[in-house]
Amino acid sequence: MASEYGLNFGFRRSDESGRNSEGRFKTPVSGAIRLGSAVEIDPASPGYLKKSAANAVPTPGKSGLLVQEENFIRNTYDVVGYDSYDNGVALLDKLSVITYGTGTKVWFKNTGAETRADGRVITAVTMVTVAGLIVGDYLGWDGSKWVESDGDPTPNWMVVTNVDVDTGYVEAVLQF
Repeated sequence: MASEYGLNFGFRRSDESGRNSEGRFKTPVSGAIRLGSAVEIDPASPGYLKKSAANAVPTPGKSGLLVQEENFIRNTYDVVGYDSYDNGVALLDKLSVITYGTGTKVWFKNTGAETRADGRVITAVTMVTVAGLIVGDYLGWDGSKWVESDGDPTPNWMVVTNVDVDTGYVEAVLQF
């Protein structure tokens, strides 16, 4: 099964017998978090998750990748000018899940800045640092994006299975 959650993240292989989606936790009430980011249960705010800090250790049942199935559901009070760029940003204070599972294969794609026909400026999105990445490298979390990791000090979350440096595209398999 392949799926996408906006322009910058999706699943290449998501076997429900191996992939886990931990609980239903709300995203923070402020601050944007992109789908596919490293998140964890927030012990200071019961019922909420938070973006993982740099060098966070992946822990099954506590941390994983952010997925928000209802991300596409909008209402009349949302900002006018919604488009495909917005699909990749989690809705604030809404239910989400923390996804993990050894063997789950995901993809990330960096996108450049652009100006829409109506004049709205869309900022660039960097989900992963692709420079120097090769198949077999590991990825860890630096607090804002996925980066090459050797386990020290940044723990390994995924192993790279495909990379296209020119397009900013990476496929990786979760290791926990």
